[in-house]
Amino acid sequence: MAATLARPPLAVRKRVLVVDDEQPVLKLLVRILSVDNYEIQSTDSGVEAARLLDMPSFRGVDLLVTDLMMPKMDGRQLASLVRQRYPSARVLYVTGFADTLFKGVQELGDGESFIEKPFGAAGLLEATRLVMFGHIADGETPADKRDTAGEFADDRLRTKVVRLLKRLRFA
Repeated sequence: MAATLARPPLAVRKRVLVVDDEQPVLKLLVRILSVDNYEIQSTDSGVEAARLLDMPSFRGVDLLVTDLMMPKMDGRQLASLVRQRYPSARVLYVTGFADTLFKGVQELGDGESFIEKPFGAAGLLEATRLVMFGHIADGETPADKRDTAGEFADDRLRTKVVRLLKRLRFA
């Protein structure tokens, strides 16, 4: 089943690097993201992604979509390398182990987010748009679903609450 987009593809073309050590997942990520207006490069390891970054023909990264748990170079290490070279790059971690995302760190950095497996095509497309632009559709202001405008004003606080709830097995 092909991914569909309930809104038009983005008017601005962005460069996305997709990295996942599981070939079926990598192919699925690329296939889903290809319906939006992204210039996509992909590879099946953090080490190979690092080699891509060193190639003179490599055109840069606006968004890194990476698996968190990979052999030799995990998603966090790769994200650090990408952001050293491309400081404005955004990062979307794809993980089946969201609880390990925060191992050794207090919170995600600016321009970082995650999506937990399993997810649908629409969820991935929305997550990439949110991390890249802060909204899902061009010209759209995200709806405020909070009780008050000031509640959970910092997304990092919301992430901490979700992590705590997961630990307590409420979410």
